[in-house]
Amino acid sequence: MNMQLNSEFNWTDISCGLGESIGRSQFADLHNVLNGKKIIFTCFKKNHVPVGGWGLDSNQKQSIRTITPVREISPVAAVDSSSITLAETEDGVIYAAKCGIAFALNGESTMHLKVGPILFYLNDQTLKESTLDYRLARLILSDQESANRMIRLRVERSVQIKISNQLARSIILIDGALRTSPYETTNQNIAALTEMCLIRNNTLIGISKNTSFKALSRISMPLAKTKGTVYSDVGMIIQSLSRNSMGKNLLVKLGDGPGPVLRADIVCASGNLEASFGKFIANDSMAGGYPETLRLAHHISTFTNTEISCLRSYLMNNYNLEELHTEDIRKTLLGSIPA
Repeated sequence: MNMQLNSEFNWTDISCGLGESIGRSQFADLHNVLNGKKIIFTCFKKNHVPVGGWGLDSNQKQSIRTITPVREISPVAAVDSSSITLAETEDGVIYAAKCGIAFALNGESTMHLKVGPILFYLNDQTLKESTLDYRLARLILSDQESANRMIRLRVERSVQIKISNQLARSIILIDGALRTSPYETTNQNIAALTEMCLIRNNTLIGISKNTSFKALSRISMPLAKTKGTVYSDVGMIIQSLSRNSMGKNLLVKLGDGPGPVLRADIVCASGNLEASFGKFIANDSMAGGYPETLRLAHHISTFTNTEISCLRSYLMNNYNLEELHTEDIRKTLLGSIPA
């Protein structure tokens, strides 16, 4: 059997074919392209950054500015959400979403709110009645991660716009970059949120825990080594890579001690970026280099196992559903082999 296999397959031709297809990234050239490189090993679906940064390229120079706290009373309202796939039917999927809202003033948390859980049912009929583009609707029907992303974004935008309309001369804090998205609705999008904040004289700040732009992570080391709360304007880099970003685009290190370097986008009615950011760090707590209000809003919005069990019971008790027995097809096919 082995002799037949060896006679039928020309392993040299296969190796040469791989070389033509893959090019310099093939294993034969790895010694030349990787020798002496700095490296971190990553885990599936987890974001890792090197402690102390990658180091600064000598050709990349950036201006680092210090942000001084501005002791002016300005409420901070942070919004975050989560969405889970709860169940499937023969023609659709049931999702659940929660939204957390946390408030701070003068450096201390004042109160927090929870919106939800809210149930959503997406199938052909419900998406036909939506304003989604046809191709985007088909993607959401076929990809549950895209559906969860859309639900989270729409829930957050609705809450953010409502809060920005209720508050004045305050700071609205959101998890993620200030950028447009195809998942937004016409009336509840980042442009509408920005307009409402400007009308109400609110400052809008988006904080990103990580970025897909590797150019940013590679120039963050000087910020990480600088004492105090500091920032660097990276608008030219962001604008060259993305056309859907709004406001001023910064890299920031929050707090006096060591902490992560984050991307921050900011829109302020006054136009005074440093004063607006100064009021933000004076009215929120920056424990560990991250806003305490955003951390609290995240924990409020996270689903617990008890909540998931309660939602399943609620569905079974109120909608005359018939639960089918299931099997893990991956486990059935692969047995005990790790995924």
